[in-house]
Amino acid sequence: MNKMTELLWEANIEEMKKGYLFEPDSAQFVCLVCGERFEKGIVYPKGTLLYEAERAAAVHLADEHGSMFDYLLQLDKKLTGLSDLQKQLLRMFHDGMSDKEIVSEMNGGSASTIRNHRFMLREKEKQAKLFLVLMELLNEKKTSKPKPDFMPVQRTAPRDGERYAVTVDERQTILNQYFPDGPDGGLSEFPRKEKRKRVILDHMMNRFEPERLYSEKEVNEIIKQVFEDYVTIRRYLIEFGYLSRRDDGSEYWVKDSANVPQKHEEAKAGVFRLVNTVNGKMLVESTPNMYGAWNRIRFGLQTGLLDNPELQKDWNDYGEDKFVFEVLDTWSPEEGAEPNSKERRLQLKEMENRRLEQLQPYGERGYNVPPASKEKSR
Repeated sequence: MNKMTELLWEANIEEMKKGYLFEPDSAQFVCLVCGERFEKGIVYPKGTLLYEAERAAAVHLADEHGSMFDYLLQLDKKLTGLSDLQKQLLRMFHDGMSDKEIVSEMNGGSASTIRNHRFMLREKEKQAKLFLVLMELLNEKKTSKPKPDFMPVQRTAPRDGERYAVTVDERQTILNQYFPDGPDGGLSEFPRKEKRKRVILDHMMNRFEPERLYSEKEVNEIIKQVFEDYVTIRRYLIEFGYLSRRDDGSEYWVKDSANVPQKHEEAKAGVFRLVNTVNGKMLVESTPNMYGAWNRIRFGLQTGLLDNPELQKDWNDYGEDKFVFEVLDTWSPEEGAEPNSKERRLQLKEMENRRLEQLQPYGERGYNVPPASKEKSR
């Protein structure tokens, strides 16, 4: 199953039916299944035909993902609320099969049973409509009660980690309980409850550098400074998705988000952008190492040390899960060229400048500093 984008859950019903939406701030049509983008005003070739952006988005959806009906129907039961039988019947209803044809196809049952299923699905539709209205009214309800200040869920943790979200106060209470000598001291015990485990592990990850490779011995030494049972902690850091390692256990590293290469040997030089999926603003930069660039920016934003006030503010306001790291261009050296040569630096800068000119990620469109501002600061 294709990885769903966060935009799918933010889209309205009409946009979900089409399979793409339009982002006014970026002037792009975005596929809700894979996140592919089509910029308004640009013509996209497909075979011998040329399509404007919105039509290109629709053609992309059909060619790459089939129909939205097909895509949504094959989602997991916990997302659709549909049993396998209900999915099978919906497929047959969608294909226009009569009750008699369905009975024949299923090798059993009766036409009255199929009619009953149709009735039950219509009842489910009514219930869904009522629930949507109730949630709309709930969301519109004005309340003076402040919302809890939740800690952001780690992107490196499993996606169901949102079930273990904790407020800032809860997190501090847990750390005070299990680190009696202060947050930089030792761990008194490793808790049994998963929610507390995640808080402890999340805190311990501050001891690891995002862009560094560690041997197993080095990982063990870091953990032993906190807790004697380093084997247990190391296992949970892997299991909960905080650290990655090679199959032979020779190297460990801070696990990266699903949006960038997860193995160091796959890291590439090129141009990337970090996109705010809420307002469409983006940061565009070139880098000799995609893996390192994302870790540097992510760590800087998580700690408040990144020198980009506007990006930091949106990161704090919207949360880490509203940002997507995208590789725009990769640089491949000519055979025999030095990977860290002056030529590479110049070509990366040229690639970055082309993307900056095309995307204009300044002001309301992005987090880059306009060229004129850079000149004045010199």
